[in-house]
Amino acid sequence: MAMTQTWVVDSNCFIHLGSMAPDSFVRDIGKILPSEGMYVTPGVHDEVRNVRFQRWKKQPNLLVSLKPLLTTISVDDSQIRGLAAQIGERASPQDVDLSLMVLASKLAKEGKEVTLVTDDFKMTTTSQKVNLGFSTCPPSTFIQRLAQIGPKQAKSGLNSLSRRVRAAEMRYAISRAGEYDIQAKLTWMVDSLLDTKGDAKKVISATPEQTSNQKSIRALRKYLLGGDVKKTYLSSLGILTTVCEPIRELDVFLSSISEKQSVSDVMEIYNSGIEEMSQVLESIGLGLAPLDEASAEIAHRAMAGHVYRMESALGILSKMTGNLNLAKLHLARALQSATLIDDRGAEMGAMYQLGLLAVVGQKWERAANLFETADRQAQSIKEDRLQYVVCAGIMNHLSDNHEKADSYINIANQIIEQDKTKSTMILANLGNNLLAIDEAGLAIEVLDEAMECAIEVDDMETMQSLAESMVLANSALTEKESQQNESLRHYIDGLNNLDKSSSEAFDKQISDIEKQAEELAKPLDDTWDDWQSASKLLPNNSPLTVVRVEVNTEGQSLVISNHLELGMIGFWLPEGEFSISPGHQLFVGNSRVKVASAPENLRKEHSIRALVAVESPEEITFSAQLDI
Repeated sequence: MAMTQTWVVDSNCFIHLGSMAPDSFVRDIGKILPSEGMYVTPGVHDEVRNVRFQRWKKQPNLLVSLKPLLTTISVDDSQIRGLAAQIGERASPQDVDLSLMVLASKLAKEGKEVTLVTDDFKMTTTSQKVNLGFSTCPPSTFIQRLAQIGPKQAKSGLNSLSRRVRAAEMRYAISRAGEYDIQAKLTWMVDSLLDTKGDAKKVISATPEQTSNQKSIRALRKYLLGGDVKKTYLSSLGILTTVCEPIRELDVFLSSISEKQSVSDVMEIYNSGIEEMSQVLESIGLGLAPLDEASAEIAHRAMAGHVYRMESALGILSKMTGNLNLAKLHLARALQSATLIDDRGAEMGAMYQLGLLAVVGQKWERAANLFETADRQAQSIKEDRLQYVVCAGIMNHLSDNHEKADSYINIANQIIEQDKTKSTMILANLGNNLLAIDEAGLAIEVLDEAMECAIEVDDMETMQSLAESMVLANSALTEKESQQNESLRHYIDGLNNLDKSSSEAFDKQISDIEKQAEELAKPLDDTWDDWQSASKLLPNNSPLTVVRVEVNTEGQSLVISNHLELGMIGFWLPEGEFSISPGHQLFVGNSRVKVASAPENLRKEHSIRALVAVESPEEITFSAQLDI
């Protein structure tokens, strides 16, 4: 099933239409767009409430004329503030630009192929920077795409309108040339126009949902998302709107935890999420029980997006607590829910997380299958596929399926050559994801390739960040892992090809990193057998990053942690329940500590420089970065 194109429309598009659209415009696009096919936020209404169609007789109000084609959905202020924080900007509670970006991202997560229509180039660059899951195009391109698939009698008028709007966009862009990179914006505008030369039927689908069942699912889904639904549809849904209403509470819960930058008790949040979901599903189940099968199917499909998001969050939280079996269960349920709404992006995300969990269990073939399928999904929705291609290649290599592995490495090489700046960020993110699941050997090889790309594009900030990650990965690398990765290193080297000067710069960077890692691998000079303040070991109570946790037969936990200045340190914790997993931050607090040399077997196995005993274990706290 092809995803239907969804248009989120900025105010500037409506302003252009108000001044230039002919009186046939609403009639023409009504034949092309599905009912309520343009999405806006209340802020857009506020900005264009007085706009009129200037070329029409009596100059009618634009919003009134377009009402049958508009779907208005509110966005929480907390989501606007969250996006503002993510992109490093301040935002007013009702920032219209940010509200549209939040809405577009939200709809994309619901399984829609979303394009944000705007001539604000900053919105385009920002959405790409933080990967919000939607594309953008200027209003002229939007009109051009409508013209391509519209009936013959509409093409001429829409094409003419598109040209007039494009001329206005160009004039405006040139008039503000001193305020931003004019060349980049003009390139974007031209590229978006060229994109319309492709398969227009693939760009937008105007086919209405064919069955009453599908229409009911769509209407109920829109209602649960907070959109305006026609009274006729609400009437046909009957009691379902009331029965399914509690599902909104899941998004409220997710919104509340997404505002948290870090938490000290992941298990508490997970348990709260389980309790919230249990109550919501119980309430909905009681309401659906007396209804017929058809009604239940409508409800479950309409709610699938909400369930997907919650199960994904619970899966990530489970992984953060170290319970990988629960994580797999939640993520598998998330994948199943995503298939109910044919959300290929959501399916892809769940497969990727499940693939990483398969890597932890060294289930190479299973992981390869998950990453390969995620890659196919990425291709179908034109998403970035590099991370899935690289993972699929590595897993096939480890499975001794070398022919398939080579094909993936060739594809990855081609992708990287097309855009090394973007590839740098994708590879860096993948390397850190592998490091977070204690796959230091795999992480090092991927981070190496990210560093090569960063050097080629002269991205100093990313090079610094990568250097820190690589020092950590090298410090966490065990002797066994180092031996296992010899053949893998040769394989992954095929990802990127360096010229001579870049190769020399890369070799210097790697040499510096290896020297730093080598220094951090030596036993600590300063150890002591008596209890002393932890500040002697860790000035300012600076945190350590948990690399792995091992529990002995007596229930004691050996927490292998990394400190940027100290290297790898092992902490003995007494018997007890600790919700710890790789990636957590460890704080010793005000307790006193003893520091001893690490036994040779632990040094070889975990590369630790010393063992630390904590006098008051209750003082130890763990903090986890939330990415929900």
